[in-house]
Amino acid sequence: MPKSRCNAVATAFLFPILRPSPARVVDLPRNLTNTRRASVSGLPTRTADVVAPVLLTIAFVVIQVLIGGMRLLFSMPSYALLAVMALLTIFSIRREKPKPDQLCLASSALFFGYILARGFLSPVEYIARADIYSVLGGLLVYLFVACVLTGAKPRIFVLLGLLAIGMVHVVIGAIQFTQGQNFMLIPFLGRFDYGRRASGFYISPNHLAGLLEVLGVFGLSIVCWSRLAMWLKLLAGYATGVCYLGLILTGSRGGYLSTMASLLVFALLSLTGLSRASAKLFWRIGLPFVILSIAICVAVPWFIRQSVDLNARAANLLGEDLSDPSAALRTEYWQAALKQWELDPVWGTGSGTYLYYGRLFRGPHVDGDPTHVHNDYYQLLGEYGLAGAAGFLLFLFFHLWRGGKAFRRLGPKRVAASAAPSFLSNGLALNIGALGTVAAYGVHSVVDFNLHVPANVLVVAFAFGLLANGGSRRAGETHRLTVSLVLWRLAIPGIGLLVAIQCARLLPGEYFAEGARTALRKSGQSAAAMNLALNGLETEKGNPYLYQYLATAQIQQADSTSDKDERVSRYRAAITALGKAHVLAPKDKTFTFALALAYEQLGQFDEAESMYKQTIALDPNLPWIKENYEAFLQRVRDRTQKPPPGRDVSVKPEP
Repeated sequence: MPKSRCNAVATAFLFPILRPSPARVVDLPRNLTNTRRASVSGLPTRTADVVAPVLLTIAFVVIQVLIGGMRLLFSMPSYALLAVMALLTIFSIRREKPKPDQLCLASSALFFGYILARGFLSPVEYIARADIYSVLGGLLVYLFVACVLTGAKPRIFVLLGLLAIGMVHVVIGAIQFTQGQNFMLIPFLGRFDYGRRASGFYISPNHLAGLLEVLGVFGLSIVCWSRLAMWLKLLAGYATGVCYLGLILTGSRGGYLSTMASLLVFALLSLTGLSRASAKLFWRIGLPFVILSIAICVAVPWFIRQSVDLNARAANLLGEDLSDPSAALRTEYWQAALKQWELDPVWGTGSGTYLYYGRLFRGPHVDGDPTHVHNDYYQLLGEYGLAGAAGFLLFLFFHLWRGGKAFRRLGPKRVAASAAPSFLSNGLALNIGALGTVAAYGVHSVVDFNLHVPANVLVVAFAFGLLANGGSRRAGETHRLTVSLVLWRLAIPGIGLLVAIQCARLLPGEYFAEGARTALRKSGQSAAAMNLALNGLETEKGNPYLYQYLATAQIQQADSTSDKDERVSRYRAAITALGKAHVLAPKDKTFTFALALAYEQLGQFDEAESMYKQTIALDPNLPWIKENYEAFLQRVRDRTQKPPPGRDVSVKPEP
């Protein structure tokens, strides 16, 4: 088809969308009817403009309260809210707003498109879901902020809502710190035993530190650079101080280092912005900042020294105490990830597969299941290869380039052209906060996996959306709609519809799986666990753990019955269920080991030995597996070499 004809077809197709809304004329009586019609037609758009940011804030709160969304069941409610938010943006497609940077959007599409494609093509579809839906949720936040939520004040009010929930985290964390009893506000959402370290609603103090370090630098930037009313700045300043106090209570050494990095970036950018001001103004603002910084540097170490636990962790901030075996854990995680990467350097081994290769290449100090590398860069490299790493670097470069460009315009140039306090800018406050967030996570990701915590992924996506579109309008600049911008905006409700459908489809299976898992942890709940697992399998056939929960419940019931035939029948049913789990996840030693034990109970020793050997091949460096195998061989020898009845084969002592 000729190019001119293609353009004509595209124009005809997109004209109803690209055509701006007719201007309302209110000075002539004969146009009064048209004005009223335009007002009525604009009502859904104005409603969506209010409701969508509220839904975004609620989604942030929900996923943080539900242990950061660390299990798919607890992240899906937030994703569903984001899907509704995305569907509402259909009313904003024709709105003229500041345009996002096209290179930022293109690099995002390239990077996250590859992550999604690699996730869907991963060896085990179920374990890839966590990354897939975390990326989809993050994309909804990113595109919404970059393409729709372009006003500085609505963005700041979302952040103020996050600061409010951050204070609730800290209150819960203070109780955890003072009591040291793993207190959780929602009892059925337990956390790991971290002693007195604060984790808030999260299950890990490191995850809470990853949130508070971001809220802190955003809050500080809002207080210092925004044009909000003074009473709002005072509230934001109080919330910021509380967040930094809570970060100290987490005892996260990675959080301490990343906070230092974000504060350093904030200080450098702030002083750079003030450098174009007069000398008097520079010292009037800069000197109190220096004094405050010195006071903080003195007060924080003093506060940490008051706690034995915090003092011990801060003393080993860089992990120099190598006599502690736990200090070698992260190094062994990283070495396993590098060995995993060597298996497929270009494309990686697939999303979530570090669970398997972390076991295969585990070091001597790693006795638990290493589900994460504790280094987001190594995990990206191992699971997504050089292609994923290159996409990430491209994504990061264009966003930092765009953020730096916006800072130069909003910071030094604005300060040089304006008198105090007119150079203050909400856009500059958001820009500095977003750049500080990138610095914080750039450091924290070296020693932890906050980018695999769905709640924190959404917050970071918000920050990158700010960098992709500063939201400011230049004098004389027009914001006419283009085909590319409309397509980007159409992608938001498109992704939202996909996420909504998937949440409705997958949520029942996740609910029943979580119920079965919880029931198995309670004595005498095997029947309930079995029923829940069976209900889950009616709608979900791809979750291998549903089959494992079903098999575990069947084995518990088999062990509790005295009827031999019923016991054998239940064990055979358990073997069938475990076999299906093994087919779905053939590299998961959990299922091969359970099969070995079940086969042994039925006296099928050849099958049991085969499963033991597969388990050792999948996890060769875990001592207790080999010990179980040796004990199994001994039991088999004892059974096959049983002496005839009545013959005394006991060893008599020598005279």
